[in-house]
Amino acid sequence: MMRKVVLCLALSVSPLLAANNGSFHFGKVKFDPVDAFAYQADTEDPKKPLTVVVLTDYKIDRPAVLAAINTPGAFILQTGEKGNVVLVRLVAPNKCGVSGYLASTGQQIDLSDNFPAKTTASTTTRSAGECWTDKPGKMFKDTYDFHLSYDVPITAIPKPSALPAGGAEAGTAYLALVKAIQGANWDAARIHLPSDQVPKERPKASEMKSYFEGLALNYPKTARVTGGLMKGDRANIDIRGVDHDDKKIKGVVALKKVNGQWQVLEQNYFFEQ
Repeated sequence: MMRKVVLCLALSVSPLLAANNGSFHFGKVKFDPVDAFAYQADTEDPKKPLTVVVLTDYKIDRPAVLAAINTPGAFILQTGEKGNVVLVRLVAPNKCGVSGYLASTGQQIDLSDNFPAKTTASTTTRSAGECWTDKPGKMFKDTYDFHLSYDVPITAIPKPSALPAGGAEAGTAYLALVKAIQGANWDAARIHLPSDQVPKERPKASEMKSYFEGLALNYPKTARVTGGLMKGDRANIDIRGVDHDDKKIKGVVALKKVNGQWQVLEQNYFFEQ
């Protein structure tokens, strides 16, 4: 696998700051939520969306969630190196499921859809209730228990639009980047690279070859864009291609338009079976 780089109007007081939100414990991690966000996720039945309540130990950047194409991934990105996020799936009035990401230990967890729950409000604009473990559970070597409560407005998140094969402008920009890396073309590559992959000064002629050899390890040798999603100045494009060892890969590349140019934010590739 190649290197991975995965809301309403701002309120003066977060909906959970004034409430008792309970606590969450998994292995070495224990935290009390300080912020919350709720949205409705699509299911196989368009008439029955799934309400998801997000609980965090950090202040949520709501505009960033609205702008993101992958909503759960937006919360994970905001954890940084220490934050924690739990997603409560309200599968029934008396049942809930829990997943999350614990940045402090680097754990991505998905526990169950069969925890007891109590729903006191469930509308298209508000969700209130509780989700808890009636006894401690265990996943591999880690024990867990939690009792979470919430009373939060449901935020409508704008949906992305589908991109055709080729990925429109975003796909064209990414394929241009792949070609530039293979051709060691500094001027063509730097405008599409993530900022942390562009040195402050142009590499010297003696260093240019090794610079692009390093980049080539983390980008496809050849690629094609099969489709994707776009929302505002962001796009997630679906890629198939071969890596530097000529192994077949597929995955998703996230890009953002910055100063008129599409730049890579992150990549996630896997070997094709």
